[in-house]
Amino acid sequence: MFEKINEIMWMDNGCLEPLYEIEDLDDRFLITFDLPYVDKDNINLYVAEDSIELEASMKKTLCWERWGTIQRKIIFNQFKKQIKLPEKVNPEKTTAWFKKGVLNIDLPKFEKKHLVIKI
Repeated sequence: MFEKINEIMWMDNGCLEPLYEIEDLDDRFLITFDLPYVDKDNINLYVAEDSIELEASMKKTLCWERWGTIQRKIIFNQFKKQIKLPEKVNPEKTTAWFKKGVLNIDLPKFEKKHLVIKI
């Protein structure tokens, strides 16, 4: 558990990992991203059968400074996240909507087909 807390949530190239939640709704996944300081036109979403990738540029640059034992200044200008999905989804039926800094992605799972084989 503590390893997750100490994980770096940003990259040295100005990318910040957004907060997100994945809900498994039986026949689909609903993924919600928190994207403050982002306009709808600056979001790129790439969906494959087993993963999604999000890139979103911020309207303004954010600066975080920590002065103490370790002096560090980091500037963020975009969000970036890649997620491996637990089950295959249908990219062609994926829908997404963005409102007030929150991106929702509805990813329908592939229908599981059962074949009857007569012997």
